[in-house]
Amino acid sequence: MRSRLRFWKYPIIVVLLLLVIAAFTFIYAWSNIAAAPHERIEQPVETPEPDDVTEEPEPGDEIEDDPTDEEPEDDPDPVDVDPEPYPEWDDFIVIEMDEADIHRGFLLLVNHDHSFAIPNDLGLVNILDTQTTNFRVQHRNSRLAGSIMEPLDEMMAEFIETTGNRAVTIRSAYRNYETQRSILNRYISQMGRREALRWAALPGYSEHHTGLAFDFGMQQSGGAVTAFTGGGSTAWFRRNSYRFGFILRYPPNKTSITQTNHEPWHFRYIGLPHSLIMNENNWVFEEYHEQIRNHTLEDPFVFEHDDTTFHIFFIEGTEVRVPLDSVFEISGNNIDGFIVTAIMLPYDPDAEIDYYV
Repeated sequence: MRSRLRFWKYPIIVVLLLLVIAAFTFIYAWSNIAAAPHERIEQPVETPEPDDVTEEPEPGDEIEDDPTDEEPEDDPDPVDVDPEPYPEWDDFIVIEMDEADIHRGFLLLVNHDHSFAIPNDLGLVNILDTQTTNFRVQHRNSRLAGSIMEPLDEMMAEFIETTGNRAVTIRSAYRNYETQRSILNRYISQMGRREALRWAALPGYSEHHTGLAFDFGMQQSGGAVTAFTGGGSTAWFRRNSYRFGFILRYPPNKTSITQTNHEPWHFRYIGLPHSLIMNENNWVFEEYHEQIRNHTLEDPFVFEHDDTTFHIFFIEGTEVRVPLDSVFEISGNNIDGFIVTAIMLPYDPDAEIDYYV
């Protein structure tokens, strides 16, 4: 009995000892925790959005690089832009003309205010030796610029075929200064100087000096040549000459502008499309020049005819700019510059350029 009590006695002591040790250990640990300083736990801080937030650019917006950036950003994608109206006026060539060229071409304005100095290379031909249509010429040695003989032949051929009239003759064509002076002096003796100057120009101021103008007459059965009145069948010229590049130079309703009396016999070649434009607008040559002076390469006078687009404009001085994508003709105006007539073509960067002066 005593021995059993001893057996149970030792386990109880061991358990009590372990409880005491555990109690002291807990008290020690808790005291260390209480004595240790509390550390602050850092929470992640959210970065506020800036006030001037840069939005993503809309298509078409331009983005400028910030010069303070260490690494430049990639360039924005290219923006599609509608092409400039055709033609693009950056595409032109420059032709340097001579001062003498101002007094060459089909569009020379010669009148009471603008004289013409006859050059040595006027390109005159004998009418009778050059004509291909059998029309009458009063004087054997009458001459005109060779460049107008083809349209003159065509006009005379259609007139004769249409009307059957073979009496119309070229009475006066190119005149030098001496011939013009002789004609003026005869008029002065007949009607006085003031009235004579309304029928005949001073030497140097006559269109006949250019080789581009001529006077019609009527050859009678006996051989005499009488005045051309522009009546009857010969009114055909007034109504149709513009189709061949010719104009009635001094019409009856524009004498205050031309400063010349009505001369139904006096025709002048200016070429196409200019005669068409003048006829359509009822302009005389002075008015046409005034209109074209207001137009430039960038703002040309545009004329449509037979599916062809003409751009016509004026260039002051001798540096002439013309559209690259065109066939063009350059004429001096006999005053201070050039008139360019350009036929606009579909753009072809490899096309050859043709031009005529």
